[in-house]
Amino acid sequence: MVKKILSIVLWVVTAAALVVLFIFARESYLHAPVKGVNLIPESDSGFVRRSELHDEIGGYCNQKNIGTVDMEAIQHHLDANPWIESNAAYIDLNGMLNVNFKEYHPSFRVYGKNGRSVYVTQQGIVIPSSRRYIPYVLIASGNFDLRNDSTAYPLNDTLPADRNLIDALYWHKTIEGNPFISNCIGQLFCNEKNEFELTVKGIDARVIVGDTCNASDKLNRLELFMKQKADSHEIQNMKNINLSYKNQIVCTKR
Repeated sequence: MVKKILSIVLWVVTAAALVVLFIFARESYLHAPVKGVNLIPESDSGFVRRSELHDEIGGYCNQKNIGTVDMEAIQHHLDANPWIESNAAYIDLNGMLNVNFKEYHPSFRVYGKNGRSVYVTQQGIVIPSSRRYIPYVLIASGNFDLRNDSTAYPLNDTLPADRNLIDALYWHKTIEGNPFISNCIGQLFCNEKNEFELTVKGIDARVIVGDTCNASDKLNRLELFMKQKADSHEIQNMKNINLSYKNQIVCTKR
């Protein structure tokens, strides 16, 4: 009986000691100064300047103890960056504030009727353009009503203003799926009738592809047409090459 009581007392004392040690270690950790900021980019598109982000995040923790750092404010700051897709911030046991972040990767740039421009990702996220970084991507222009928004936002097929952007994204994906055409396309244009046209390298004619219906077939016909006319000067005398008709290519001369 005595041994049992001593065993219980020993366990209680040990548990109490561990709790005290834990509290002491926690207090020591929370009162320790933050040693610095460590940025860990998952992807590097070029929109986010690491030196600037480092200084911005450093402003929340410079000369502060770990327990007084406002992690929620840091999270809001990262979330407000329109070029950061996802992020996570934490302070490790060594006192370093680690910031993991992933940048958006733009697929094409769109110039709207109001003179503004945005980028669209493969996932249909619209992100603002930047004066400091211009990635080499496909250009789309013409009849696009761009929202006056400085934040990133997903395309919405219920909003009329996003309809042409959604179609442009569809055309971009279809073009990317055809290696031959992808190497030939200079720009994507949406005219006043909301029909799409392609600027093809080496061809002065307007290449009209219309709406997104049978988009892949239209590009396949264009590829076949260009290969057949590769050694002919006939294509240079054409004003329009219209692929918007089913199973047809309608050409008009200058």
